[in-house]
Amino acid sequence: MPEPIRISNSEIQTFADCRRRWWLSYYRALRPKEQRFSGPLALGSRVHKALENYYNDPSRQLTDYWNELIAHDRVLMEAAFRDTTDFDNEADLGRIMLEGYLDWIRDEGIDSEYEVTSNEEKLVAPMLDGRVELMGKIDQRVRRRIDGVRFVRDFKTAANFSDLTKMAAMNEQFLTYMTLEAMQRDESERVEGGLITMLKKVKRTASAKPPFYDQVEIRFNVFALRSFWMKLHGRLNDMMNTRDALDAGVDHRTVAYPRPTRECSWKCDYAAICPLFDDGSAVEQAIEMIYQVGDPYAYYEEKKVGATE
Repeated sequence: MPEPIRISNSEIQTFADCRRRWWLSYYRALRPKEQRFSGPLALGSRVHKALENYYNDPSRQLTDYWNELIAHDRVLMEAAFRDTTDFDNEADLGRIMLEGYLDWIRDEGIDSEYEVTSNEEKLVAPMLDGRVELMGKIDQRVRRRIDGVRFVRDFKTAANFSDLTKMAAMNEQFLTYMTLEAMQRDESERVEGGLITMLKKVKRTASAKPPFYDQVEIRFNVFALRSFWMKLHGRLNDMMNTRDALDAGVDHRTVAYPRPTRECSWKCDYAAICPLFDDGSAVEQAIEMIYQVGDPYAYYEEKKVGATE
């Protein structure tokens, strides 16, 4: 039997959002040769890593982890003779966000309400008779001290909180985690929902509008989980059918077509070459110059910069 295809919620959402981006990033496993060190995704990833390292070892200052990440990336940028102007601005922004975060959790007693039971936990379970290996990586697992209710905690950076809070009840990332748990854990150990801890991408100047931090609790009942189970199987079947068609030589424009939006410019690593697939340009030559093959799931195994041994 062939090795199962690894699939995560991120891949499922990419497939639903734009099949061409999925085809390039997961099916062809293309990664930009030139790493992005600034922009919304880079800033969010760096803040996330600093928080991850801090909660793994809170004996050190959160800003120390941030400074180590900044120093690490600055060395890479300078070695490649990259302009650091935007990077420096975001380094200052991230530091201010994290300093304010520590003040917030202290003043509001946020962390004192929960006991952290695990950090950065990977979950894996077979799907579709073993053809798919569904994966998830939990930021933090916590237990509320007052009543023992268990949650998965996820950190998010955002320009505003309204979109995150409005869609919280439909968050499929948490539903994926809960599905994986239901397949592996005893009911007494499963989480009952999620916590989204949000940090606003703002320097908290006098003109900035609070709140700058917030936390939203989401609970999912058994009916929501059953419904998601059915949707999950449908989506995985769609993805595997698309893979089968591509493997059989079907033109990607037929089964892995694009869905352009206004978010493409900052959200998609392939925005620059996307039109080239449709206008007769030498797109494969462009791909060879700009991209290289890499594991889209390297994140699940990567070593944390700045983490202690």
